[in-house]
Amino acid sequence: RRSRLAAERLLELKQAELFAANRKLGNHARALSDEIVVTRAEVANVRDENVRVKSDLNVAHKKVEIAERRLWHSVETIQDGFAVFDADSEMVAANTAYLSIFDGLEEVVPGVSYVRILQFLTEEGIVNTGDMAANQWRAMMTDRWHGSTLEPIVVELWNGQFIKLVDRRGQGGDVVSLGLNITASVQYER
Repeated sequence: RRSRLAAERLLELKQAELFAANRKLGNHARALSDEIVVTRAEVANVRDENVRVKSDLNVAHKKVEIAERRLWHSVETIQDGFAVFDADSEMVAANTAYLSIFDGLEEVVPGVSYVRILQFLTEEGIVNTGDMAANQWRAMMTDRWHGSTLEPIVVELWNGQFIKLVDRRGQGGDVVSLGLNITASVQYER
């Protein structure tokens, strides 16, 4: 009888421990379940935010494209030449007025180097170098281009037009080049 009572007490004790362990596991499972619900909600919020950000970026990208297109259309309406060169002195873009003096020269497109443009100007007789030899004129123009300040310079084209080159270097080394047709002013001064 004693052993039976001891076994019953041991059984009751083990059942109590098992019940406590089950309760503890149940509480832990509930906590994990709640954590999963919260995590799923956070993931859903992140997904929604991601969709919103992508949408906002698409809208912003379209606005930038529209602004670039408007800017370029504006630059194209300028009657004077306009070109942008990168820090490596390669043409990034140029308007029709700038490219028109190179009519028929298919190499003068974005990507052409400034030095190559100078070669075209002298080799094709586009520019009047005056008393200077072509290589001296190119060396002078190259030195000007690489100098710390790009002083404006006037060049005469083969057709008697005078172009004032006004170049400005930006912070990253890019150069904006304007070719202003000042033929009327030169003729007036004469």
